[in-house]
Amino acid sequence: MLAISVRFLHGTFRADSEDVAITGEEPRGEWPPSPARLFSALVAGGGTDDRCRLGDDAVLRQLERARPPIIYSDERTDVLRSRLTERYVVVDETRKGMIQEYPARSARPVRPGVRMAPRDPRVLYVWEDVALDRGALDVLAARAAQVGYLGCADSPVTVRIEDPVALGDRPEKRWVPDRSGSDSLPVPYEGFLDVLDDMYGRFCAGEIVRRSWFASRRVRYRPPGPDPAEDKRQTPIVIWLRIEPAVSGRKVLAVTQALRDAVLEKYERHVAGSSDEVPQVLHGHGFDGTGYQHACWLALPDVGHPYSRGKIHGAAIWLPPGTPTEVVQGVHTALWHVQELGRSGYFRVHVSPFSEEKKPLAARPDRWNATERVWASAFPVVHEHWQKGGPDLAEVKRWCLHAGLPEPVGFRSVEVPLLPGAVSLMPHEARRKGKEFRPYSHIELIFAEPVTGPVVIGRSRQFGLGLMAPRPEPFHSGGGE
Repeated sequence: MLAISVRFLHGTFRADSEDVAITGEEPRGEWPPSPARLFSALVAGGGTDDRCRLGDDAVLRQLERARPPIIYSDERTDVLRSRLTERYVVVDETRKGMIQEYPARSARPVRPGVRMAPRDPRVLYVWEDVALDRGALDVLAARAAQVGYLGCADSPVTVRIEDPVALGDRPEKRWVPDRSGSDSLPVPYEGFLDVLDDMYGRFCAGEIVRRSWFASRRVRYRPPGPDPAEDKRQTPIVIWLRIEPAVSGRKVLAVTQALRDAVLEKYERHVAGSSDEVPQVLHGHGFDGTGYQHACWLALPDVGHPYSRGKIHGAAIWLPPGTPTEVVQGVHTALWHVQELGRSGYFRVHVSPFSEEKKPLAARPDRWNATERVWASAFPVVHEHWQKGGPDLAEVKRWCLHAGLPEPVGFRSVEVPLLPGAVSLMPHEARRKGKEFRPYSHIELIFAEPVTGPVVIGRSRQFGLGLMAPRPEPFHSGGGE
């Protein structure tokens, strides 16, 4: 067993921007620091091949063939992120003119990315299948002592070989390689050392080298926390987002489809590693569960007040009860990489996590997760079946059952909105591309007991149509119309 510890001397870690990022990640922040990054630092600490300054590279060859290590570090929720602002630095080339007090120099902008501040500045990597003799351990310890920083140069570290037995196990900090894990990290692989040598040789020859041009391998990790199989939550999980600027509520399907596509693409790239590994609960394809319970992608409009105009100010991702913890964490990871949504020539908005803003009310979770007996549609409800004369109470009860709701005791179906600002849609605006047309209407539901939102019903609820807003008082009482 081999254990290597990394301590961040400033308590922070930055691993994107202008450094040669071994992960190939966008500048959104990396946590925990990947095993491939640590391996690359050890390579740089002693060199390889004819540039080797400390022994030989046999110990590195052994590490690249080993199974991915277990990582002990803070959970993501215990790591603060600070997105840094763009700054300019002096270019080390002679130019005409002057920049600040540097004559004959120019400046260029750098993208500083995100600075990570973990609660515990220590990270431990444990290879359970690696056994080194004393000579190899000494060589590796000498390499580790030469590592001055991990990631960017403003993340100074000390790297040491540790006694794994003396360290003990810390389950609350353990990141374990797991095919069903929610996080994806680059790791060394057999031949990785040759790739790094090739990159360095080309760089020394004056070539421009991009990490994405070379092969890499990613492995999924299960973060610290309870075993996903033991997750017994019986309430849905909702992730709330803010959209700026607000867009017309008539673009509801465009917004929710763009949100879904962006999250699935980032989930595949940064969490799952391939499209086949994206959970069915997110995309719904081939879903064989009961009640059609998979993710709903919601747009949150301004409705229900005298001056409401139906514009979309927020969004939400509704995940059904029992969604595994690692999938929820994976969606958060994917969202970290989603900053904009748009369709060329149609709309473009900035997306950010909801952060307790008081306004606009439409983007606030408490607007949609209230507990009320009466709910009315903010967007029209697409009927699940054709029914002459419109849906009856039995049909609406079935819609609610499919949506995981109790049966209503009454309902109302009308062609016009029931709430101020509620959105009226043209037929093509209520139908997804490639799908058959279904009738739709605005619906009011009355339950025997108060129901907690979000409430969304109907055939197209996975894309935000059929979203309901709470009503303190009903229009009427009794049976359905």
